[in-house]
Amino acid sequence: MSWAIVDISNFYVSAERLFDPSLHGVPVIVLSNNDGCAIARSEEAKALHVRMGDPVFKMRDRIRRHGIQMRSSNYELYADLNRRFNAVIGEHSGTTEIYSIDESFFRLPVLPSGLGDVATAHQVRADILRQVGLPTRIGLGPTRTLSKVANALAKASEKVWNGVVDLHDEDLRRRLFQVWPVGEVWGIGKALEARLRPLGVRTAAELAALPPATARDVGTVVLERLVRELNGIECDDFQVEPEALKNTAVTRQFGEPVRDLEELRQAMARRAARATEKIRAQDLVATRMIAFVQGSRFHRDPPSQSRSVRLSPPTSDPRAIVGLAGRMVEAMFEPGKVYTKCGVLLEELVPSGKAQTDLFAVEDPRAPALLAAMDGLNARFGRDTLTLASQGFGQQGFDTKRAMKSPSWTTRLSDIPVAR
Repeated sequence: MSWAIVDISNFYVSAERLFDPSLHGVPVIVLSNNDGCAIARSEEAKALHVRMGDPVFKMRDRIRRHGIQMRSSNYELYADLNRRFNAVIGEHSGTTEIYSIDESFFRLPVLPSGLGDVATAHQVRADILRQVGLPTRIGLGPTRTLSKVANALAKASEKVWNGVVDLHDEDLRRRLFQVWPVGEVWGIGKALEARLRPLGVRTAAELAALPPATARDVGTVVLERLVRELNGIECDDFQVEPEALKNTAVTRQFGEPVRDLEELRQAMARRAARATEKIRAQDLVATRMIAFVQGSRFHRDPPSQSRSVRLSPPTSDPRAIVGLAGRMVEAMFEPGKVYTKCGVLLEELVPSGKAQTDLFAVEDPRAPALLAAMDGLNARFGRDTLTLASQGFGQQGFDTKRAMKSPSWTTRLSDIPVAR
């Protein structure tokens, strides 16, 4: 079996265009939380030199002059479309590994000729386009790394390769690697690229020719495995990303400044509850929590405080963590000050059931069933269907600003488009 990886072309923009035909053929950018900067761009916007992370306030003239359309991030829509295109992949492969919101690895057979199953890869692309409506590119290779490089090549020269590149062909691999920059190889960041430069490694071909022992000296066993994978030798334990989450944070700017204690407490409660939701999804519990509040650095004498607490027993229960966060807010709040951001960090995460507890720590025996029910209802009917009362109700001024958010076309009954 070989590896393949599919990625969605300009995923956030493609998702926005799916239900809004007026966005086709015009420059489109999707904005970060609080509509602050560009995090996704259509090809038309890229041609106007809109870069990732460009702040909106610096682009006002360009936006007006070129009619650039803006949309707030619609994460509910993107997550649902991710689920849908992965379901299509599952119709063609028994093994699917979600790599990111817009990328998934999957398995395809190797043909008797030794090449990848390009015909099925094209069929996967066609089915995702027909059933979900999203344009894709696919890379094939005998290892994950080679499929990732193939995918990058398909993305860089989509018209040449018609959206699919197969790197099972060793001669093709050799020729393409000679011109492919080493910095474009999966797992090679700027720091590692700089360490490779004195060794004369500037292309993927030169990296693939690096002796494994030298690769280990330069970039530990991870780079050694990467070099082996570039040569078609699959390493089952090869992983570019860290294995386990050790810490997580939910820290967001307010949509509007906050001056009131109760508002600040509700804002912190929402961030704390979201942080517990994230770690429960990975079956983890937190051993330590930090909460902070701060004001704008552009104002004179902005408030900035933090508090930390040891969690005993380690937990992912929002009732415990939100309660503690609320008491921390009361201790940090300064009347008359203006707050623009708050957040929660959960640290020293460990698998649930394997945490070291204090001798006299008592866990709530009802918590697992209660939290499973809460998460199940929120997964089925939408986030925040069931929440703690301390989180408040409805949209608040401190919530992340998404003034140009498109409807939840596929996840909310009232937003489903109706053909007339």
